[in-house]
Amino acid sequence: MYKKIVIILLLSGYASTQEDPATTAPKSPSLVSTEQSSFVIPGARQQIDHIFSEPEIIGIIYAVMLGVIVTILSFALCIGQLTKKSSLPVPSSPPEDADSEVL
Repeated sequence: MYKKIVIILLLSGYASTQEDPATTAPKSPSLVSTEQSSFVIPGARQQIDHIFSEPEIIGIIYAVMLGVIVTILSFALCIGQLTKKSSLPVPSSPPEDADSEVL
């Protein structure tokens, strides 16, 4: 059942990323072309102009990934500590009604 759900999610993601030329809006003025003006390819990829440099974006991505991983590991550690059974030492004492001279 999970296999079917994963396949459906992957296919829906693929379908939502496909661009329909009939519904495509004109390009926003905030988009900057990554191609040179002398060599323009039809349907060239557009890039958003932003304030962060590439190393800053990579650092932000790594920080978010680290935060997610640490959160998951801390939850796993807490659940492991909460579900761990405490082992109490069992005292070994002879039975009360046993005769100590026979043993």
